[in-house]
Amino acid sequence: MNQSENLYQKDMQCVLEFLCQRDVDCLDLESVKKWFGGETATAVVVFGNELPQTAEAGCLAFLAGLGERLVFCGGTGHSTELLKKRAGADERYRECAQKTSEAAVFSEIAVKRYGIPEDKILLDETSANCGENAANARMILEGRHILPSRLILMQDPLMQRRSAMSLKKAMPDSTRILSYAPFLPQCDGRLNPLPWQGAVWERERFLELALGEIPRLRDDENGYGPNGKGFIGHVEIPEEVETAWKRLYDAEADARRRCRVQDGR
Repeated sequence: MNQSENLYQKDMQCVLEFLCQRDVDCLDLESVKKWFGGETATAVVVFGNELPQTAEAGCLAFLAGLGERLVFCGGTGHSTELLKKRAGADERYRECAQKTSEAAVFSEIAVKRYGIPEDKILLDETSANCGENAANARMILEGRHILPSRLILMQDPLMQRRSAMSLKKAMPDSTRILSYAPFLPQCDGRLNPLPWQGAVWERERFLELALGEIPRLRDDENGYGPNGKGFIGHVEIPEEVETAWKRLYDAEADARRRCRVQDGR
């Protein structure tokens, strides 16, 4: 690995560590009870995305007794066809790939692969972005007369921090949220993402997603914060993350398309 590749790899890991928000080092019963003051979560909430492994992580958290219910939020959007393609290409998920919404595919994984009872699963099949995922999660829980007081959130790791901020904005002030990225992505010196239990992006999509998140998180006129679109609350982006992002952005001209803030949340 040459010096330039080493620098870019370090820059990307800096950005990834910021995006992939984990509020605890390990998602186990002891850590969850400590976070929630001696109790487990009201629900494990999983937002829809293109990675079936995210659903698996939510299922494992539920089966470990970390939450009382499992909530999947996700209708049809930019990631739906990618999710169905991934699920259909993997024998572990193939029989779950025929559903039309991201939440339904995730639910099929929970029921058929992990044997989770359907009455423990709540679904939102209408949301098309992070903001709607968050708002509909609240609507579904409160519609079942469930106070959303303690939530564990999982999402595609690259969207974890933004999703946590969306959920925080949508929920009552009394809600306590534990954000936990289901895995921590790694890349090589050429910025190729390394696989994790079969989860891997194409290089271009990986860079578009990772580099596109920083502009969205900014609290300026073009970002999603209160001084911009107002989709999320204020996010403090460390200087070292902005510096690393700028070097990567300047170096990866082909990956800039999704770095522009768009209307979708």
